[in-house]
This record gives sequence, C-alpha cells and structure tokens, in this order.
Amino acid sequence: MPLPPNGKSILMTPDPYHTPGYGGFCPQFKYKIGETFGKTTSSLLRDENVASSGKLVLADIRPRSVPADHVDHTEALLRSRTHSWGDQKLVENMIPGYTGFIPKSQNYFGNRYVINCKHSISDFEMDNYRQKEKLEELQITDALQSGKPVNKSRVPNLPPIRSHYLTPLQAITAEAKPYMSPSFVKSAESPFYMSNNNPMKKFMSGYTGFVPRARQRLGMGYPIITHKALNEFTDDTGRLMEILRKPIQIHRDDAVPKDSKLIYPVDIGLVPHYTGHIPHQKFRYGETFGTSTHNAKHRPLEMTMFL
Repeated sequence: MPLPPNGKSILMTPDPYHTPGYGGFCPQFKYKIGETFGKTTSSLLRDENVASSGKLVLADIRPRSVPADHVDHTEALLRSRTHSWGDQKLVENMIPGYTGFIPKSQNYFGNRYVINCKHSISDFEMDNYRQKEKLEELQITDALQSGKPVNKSRVPNLPPIRSHYLTPLQAITAEAKPYMSPSFVKSAESPFYMSNNNPMKKFMSGYTGFVPRARQRLGMGYPIITHKALNEFTDDTGRLMEILRKPIQIHRDDAVPKDSKLIYPVDIGLVPHYTGHIPHQKFRYGETFGTSTHNAKHRPLEMTMFL
C-alpha cells in the first residue's frame, strides 16, 4: 500500500497534534474525554470553532535554504574570509570530525556535515557583511551631518528631504502644554478635603482610622456618622481659620465666638484622658488636668513653672 503524499501512514495521528507528555496549554482540552491525547489535541487544533492563535507551539524544523542567487555571493564571502583573515579554522569545506564551535550550526541539519557547515558559515558571514554595511552607512551619514569631507562615490542614495509646508512652522504658545496620558489614573481625593454637600465625604464601614467628631454620635450607620462628623469638623476648621486671619489677639476671651469648638478652649480646660498634644503641659505641676489646660495654647509659661 503506497504512503500518502505527506509520507505518513493513515494509521498515524494527522498533523498537527501534541505528543503525550506535553505540559502546555491546549484550548478546550479539559472538556474532551474518551480519546487518546494525540487524537484529542489534533481535533482541537484543527477545529475552527475553537479559539486559538493559529500558530503552532513548535517552530518549523525544516532548515532554511539558501537562495540560488546567493550561492555565488556566499562562496565569495567564504573565500574572502580565508584570504583576509589568514589561516582560519572555518573554511568552505569543513572536514567531518571537527569538534570546534561553528556559528549558526544549530539552524541547519538533515544534510551532510560539510553542507551544513557551509550553510552555517555562509549565514554567519552574510550577517557580518550586512552589519559592516550598516556601520559604514552610519559613519558616512555622521560625516555628512558634521560637514566632514566624504568621497561622493561612497555616499548612499538617500531619499530627498522635502517638506509640504510652504512656510516654517510657528509655535502656538510660548510654553508647551504638559502631556496628560489618557490612561492616567487620578488618586482618590481624601474625604477631609471634600465639600460638605459631596455624598462621598464619608468612610466605608470597617475603616479603623480616627474620625474627628464621630465618637459622640451613636444610633446610625457608620457612613452616615462619618459624613456628619466630617462636615462638623470641616465647619469648625473653617471658622477657626477665619478667626486666625483676623488681626486680633486670640488669647482674649471676647475674640473667640462661643459656638466655635477649638482644640484648646479659652474659657474652660480640656476633658481628662485627652491624649492629644498640649503645649507646655510637661512643665506644669501641682494642678488638676482641667485647670492646667485652661487656655493652654496662650497661657503664659512663667505662671506655672514656679508654683
């Protein structure tokens, strides 16, 4: 019985397929049962209804053939390499049994050792030749731009530089506008800096940080409590800033409105167990906590240091 044109028996799994032991991903493989690994992967890789990249995992193992018009050129490169570099180990006709390194030999196989070595060395020399041409072109371009004398026969045929603008371009503004990426992610604004009518001026349930003015509020949900507490704190802070902007003495009792809630009250002391900072409190002795914190921010220090 003759073999098919592809050289494989009809008893073998048709290409493409994965061999048993393949550990990579195969789409829809976990939903297929009852067939061998090769047949299952073969049907999946050939099924047009299964989403895939369309490319095989393994690259084509066929050696890269050298075009016929490049054969003479590559042979000339090999001969010039031998003449220019003297006695070289990599020559046109390599002797089988040579155990040294041959560049690009991993890309050629399936032929005799001499032919594989010839193709490998020719490919290597062709890459060196192209790299040398690019380097020379770069040197000539640099010389032309810097005004150095260059042999006109070596100047490559560069495309003419033409502009479709009749007049030179003019700047629209004196300074360039900063570029803002369309995918720029702006960080969320802190609830402390939001306006009172913003519904997002609150903290979600589970927030364990300190929220001013929230301790004395009970009987409501945590977002509602924090919203009202932050609004009250914002109002108090705003009134305090207005007071500080006025050209008056803050330590006077008539300078501070009675309805403002300052951190350091003027007419009364702080509540015991207050754990915040009190100016000069570490220098005061012999008084109760409420008396020593009376007008703590503007109380003269010499009145308490020598009691």
